[in-house]
Amino acid sequence: MELLAGDIGGTKTLLLRGRWQRGRLQVLARQRFASAAYADLADMVREFLRGVPLPARACFAVAGPVQPVADGGAQARITNLPWELDSRRLAQGTGIGEVFLINDLAGVAHGVAMLQAADVVTVQAGAEQPGRLRAVLGIGTGLGMALLSPGGEVFPTEAGHLAFAPLDDRQGQLRAFVRHKLGLERVSVERLVAGPGLALVHEFLGGGVVDPGDIAALADAGDGPAGESMALFMTLCGAIVGDLALACLPFGGLYLAGGVMQKNRARVAGPDFRRAFAAKGRMAGVLRQLPLHIITEPQVGLLGAARYAALAEDRAG
Repeated sequence: MELLAGDIGGTKTLLLRGRWQRGRLQVLARQRFASAAYADLADMVREFLRGVPLPARACFAVAGPVQPVADGGAQARITNLPWELDSRRLAQGTGIGEVFLINDLAGVAHGVAMLQAADVVTVQAGAEQPGRLRAVLGIGTGLGMALLSPGGEVFPTEAGHLAFAPLDDRQGQLRAFVRHKLGLERVSVERLVAGPGLALVHEFLGGGVVDPGDIAALADAGDGPAGESMALFMTLCGAIVGDLALACLPFGGLYLAGGVMQKNRARVAGPDFRRAFAAKGRMAGVLRQLPLHIITEPQVGLLGAARYAALAEDRAG
């Protein structure tokens, strides 16, 4: 069966055309698009599929909440992109037989089953318990989380929009800085624990306005403010990842995904992140027992969307 998969973000969109046979995916074509260059997703899909047979099914993992509708379809609005998606309209607009929409972190969760051993780096072996809940947590342009049941069912969340809770005076001052700069009453964890949040941390610490993608390189080159920014940012990441882990206790494994985690693997394994992750008072021992991994496959969400499309009949049955 031929299928189309997409990973839709506010900055970039990845599309994959593939063939699913005997539980394996053969990639026929793959392309990256600038999301903002297109008025809607249907235009992008039609361009990608020009001159090739239409696939039977498509699944798009989208960076935003997905809502089911009465007739079995789904609707979604991209958090950082002015697209409003409707699975029925996408099917009509592209000629594809069935179209599914899932949350982007749900796509990552479905993609965990597609990973090879080389696609995962273990930060903390912990004490893995087969048959227990697993979780995926993505930190990139934003922050998202999904839960994966032992039976393979995926539950997306909007954990990135939990309120940020400062742990000391400096973090309290950071929250006040973000509230003033962005004109917010409430600061969510995603405002700080994501790529744009790193830029805010750097500015707060007096390093000036710098693209978040450059701060780690500056830190590695010995820049003082950048080094301090990375240390505080990793502390924030570790603390929030630990809080979210306490909320669901994923003894089957907690998998970190997203560009920020993948590009800073050594720092995630370092003392700032690890210390903050486990600094939970009476629950510190529990956190040290959780298996913690980084997914290094950058297109795991795309692979998960392909798997979701391929296994639609199994879910319906």
